[in-house]
This record gives sequence, structure tokens and C-alpha cells, in this order.
Amino acid sequence: MMKKKIFKSKEFCLAILIPAFIYGLALPFFWGNNPASELGTLSLLCESPDKKIYFWLWGILTSGSIIANTQLLYSRYNIRSKVSNFFCLLSFIGVCVVALTLGHSIEDWNPKRIAHWVATGLFIAFTVVPLLLPFIQHRKENKNFPIFAVCTVLVLMSFVVIFVFVGKSALMEMIPIALIEIFLFTVNFTKVFKTQELCETAKQ
Repeated sequence: MMKKKIFKSKEFCLAILIPAFIYGLALPFFWGNNPASELGTLSLLCESPDKKIYFWLWGILTSGSIIANTQLLYSRYNIRSKVSNFFCLLSFIGVCVVALTLGHSIEDWNPKRIAHWVATGLFIAFTVVPLLLPFIQHRKENKNFPIFAVCTVLVLMSFVVIFVFVGKSALMEMIPIALIEIFLFTVNFTKVFKTQELCETAKQ
């Protein structure tokens, strides 16, 4: 009950979303880092023992704020999805595994590096899917849901666009996540989507 009350609190969700957004855009520039460089990813930036805490803070703020605001969105639209809730949990576990596998060699595909990449992929997937799946499944129940689904797909496509035109860099971590946070802020804390019709309870 306490968890549900916290996630339904707009004050809590906003209080964690704003610092997550600011920190996520600021961290890639720490210590003179170039976020557009192939060697400028957060994993390499924070791989030393004295800097890993900065990555942990980023991971907890980022994943925590997205999960909390996703749950707030679910509450506002009366969405019930055990599958999506499970994916939210997996996304947080994924970012923790990413943090635990920092400091791996990039000279070869060693087990720690493979685990890091797999965990990164799972973190991305399980962050996006809970924002996409309910809106596709129940797109006919609320006129906003198709719009939400398109916004989520565009965020996902931004990963691909950045990789194609810039390559592997911290921009792939900064921009898509910032877009997700902007989307959640817009839905939860503005009146851009004025229609607040509740969808019927969706059972998974």
C-alpha cells in the first residue's frame, strides 16, 4: 500500500524526475568529457572505482524516476498490467547490473563486457516496453493512447538515429532518456493532453 501511495504522489514523482533530468544531461560533461566521443560513454567515464558512485546515482535516479512516473501515468489512466509492472522491475535490475559490470576491458569480448552489453540492452528494452505495451493493447480505449505509443516509438528510434549518424556515444544515453522524461512530465504534469478519460481496467 505504501509503495502505491508513493508512486501515486505527484509531488514525489516530480521531485525525483527533475533532478534525474538535470543530472542525466550534466553527468556526460563531467571532468571535461566529450559526450559525442566513442570513448565518452557514461560506462567509460565512470569506470574508475572513485567515480562509480556517480554512475550508480545516475542509474538509480534515471530508472527510479521513469518507473515512478510510469506508475503515476498508469494510475491516472487506470491501467492495470502485471506484465508491465514486472518489466519496470526488470529495468531497475538491468541498470544495477550495468553498474555492477563497470570497469571491464574493451579490448575483447570478455564475460564482464558481454554481461554489461546484455544488461544495457535489457535496461533499454524494459524501460521502453512498459510505456509502449499498454498503449498498444488498449489503443481503442482512450484517444490519447495511440499518441502515447507513437511518442514512445519515436524515443526508441532516437537510439537508432544517434547510433547511425553519431555512433556509440553518451548521446545515446542522454537524449533518448531525456525525451522519455520530457514525455512523462508532459503527460503527468501538464494539460497538453486535456482528455483524462479513464480506460477500463486492463487485466494481465
